[in-house]
Amino acid sequence: MSLEKNDTYKVWQPLALSIVLAIGMLFGYKMNEKSEASLISFSDNEAKTVGQVEELIRFIELRYVDSVDREDLIANAMDAVLSDLDPHTVYITPSQIGAVNDEMEGNFRGVGVEIYYIDDTVNVISTVENGPADLAGVKAFDKLISINDSLVAGQGLKFSSIRSMLKGDVGDKIEVRVLDREGISKTVNISIDNIPVSSVEGGVMIDDQTGYIKINRFGSNTYREFMDYVQVLSEKDSMQNIIIDLRDNPGGYLPQATNILSQLFDTKGNLLVYTQGKNDKKLEYKSTGKTFFPIKGISVLIDENSASGSEILAGAIQDWDRGVVVGRRSFGKGLVQEQYALSNGGALRLTVARYYTPTGRSIQRNYDNMDAYYTDYENRYYSGELFSADSIISADSAIYNTMNLSRPMYGGGGITPDIFIPVDSMKFQPLYREVIGELPQYVFRKLSMIDDVESSNIMSYSDSIFSSYIDRKLDLNNELNLEAMYNAIKDEINASLIKYIQGEAEVYKYNLPQDEFVKASLDYFYNIKDLQIMDQQPTALRN
Repeated sequence: MSLEKNDTYKVWQPLALSIVLAIGMLFGYKMNEKSEASLISFSDNEAKTVGQVEELIRFIELRYVDSVDREDLIANAMDAVLSDLDPHTVYITPSQIGAVNDEMEGNFRGVGVEIYYIDDTVNVISTVENGPADLAGVKAFDKLISINDSLVAGQGLKFSSIRSMLKGDVGDKIEVRVLDREGISKTVNISIDNIPVSSVEGGVMIDDQTGYIKINRFGSNTYREFMDYVQVLSEKDSMQNIIIDLRDNPGGYLPQATNILSQLFDTKGNLLVYTQGKNDKKLEYKSTGKTFFPIKGISVLIDENSASGSEILAGAIQDWDRGVVVGRRSFGKGLVQEQYALSNGGALRLTVARYYTPTGRSIQRNYDNMDAYYTDYENRYYSGELFSADSIISADSAIYNTMNLSRPMYGGGGITPDIFIPVDSMKFQPLYREVIGELPQYVFRKLSMIDDVESSNIMSYSDSIFSSYIDRKLDLNNELNLEAMYNAIKDEINASLIKYIQGEAEVYKYNLPQDEFVKASLDYFYNIKDLQIMDQQPTALRN
């Protein structure tokens, strides 16, 4: 299937991919154990060149006709220097470094609330269990009226301004007045603290044999979090098969991915991935053979936003014929970064090596044409690749063979799945995006009007909210064609209700049985079982 470009239709790119590209795909690097001081030294001529950059900025600050921001000048200079390198070598400004490091370390400073901004008022969706807000007595559906004696409800303040008032240094205390769903006002004191942000979620059984775990990124605690879920699913629920969801996972720390992989191979010495660069010797990561829980079938879910560590994990599983890879061709980031602190408080995220799958496949997409690199998602859409495996074009004409079954695979440009799952074309329609985007908040608003919410009444709430939403949309525009979206609207309403009333874990139990990726995985576990049966054609040509 292929599509032609035209001026009347602009491809909608998922927010996850936009964010990933905007920060230069910062995730996917080794933990740096080298001393920055021992790495950098300058000859006299080189020192003079470095001094010229500083001299230039000083002249601009002192003599330029208009005022300038020094940090902006430095950032622009850094970006210019790095622009001729690869797309993932980036400069992180001092103002960005805290947020970037916090995300990789799996925490942020705050009060631990998930919030909506409705009618100029902050509404609490949920609180982090045992977090500062939770311990202070803040509940879901509470409204924030004032923060530290500053009225914030109904004042037309920017949402970003209110969010900044809920942050600070660890140990700082803020006084918050809230209005609960019964209309009772109360004042609570909340201490700012480090809020853990899990990189692994899901952890549910889909049936009596198959567990599902979603990995959002490979942060510093991912292996431990993953194994915590595996332990519960194995010991409590007797899990035999596992579905590892790496969709929209941009990668992260390499050792976290290889540690997880090592738990999926019960033999010692299996090559999982290796890295090599001009100044970095070949470094191999191998399985330890020390697995804690028996796992039979494995399915790895990937899509066009799965990158770096996600591709390492999927590539090793595929190369060793250890399980099945389901979805769409991955992002194609096979470059390894190390982070070096700079004297101004910023950091350099520098590409030091490439990584290769066990069979020697390089996953990295070609970046000779940077414009094409950054518009890759759009190119996949117009080529038809998102809708048909027949449209996948391999960047590497060489064919590699898997380690055990000698199944043919292509290298370069990401991991091509064993089982292809197309994008639902309805999701590209502007009306669909509008509807699905506004439904969670609409459901929350409706639910907040119910005095005594009962978990057993979810379906009755669903029917009422569905009818009111459809009527509202048609009142606004009676020419809308919503019929094709009825099932999607109903599912989104149900998922939102389940989240607000029963919690996030129950949402997985509702959504997963309807997920085409999951259905294909279960079909493999129970019906196909043998990878060789699927392998009548090269991987890149298989539907």
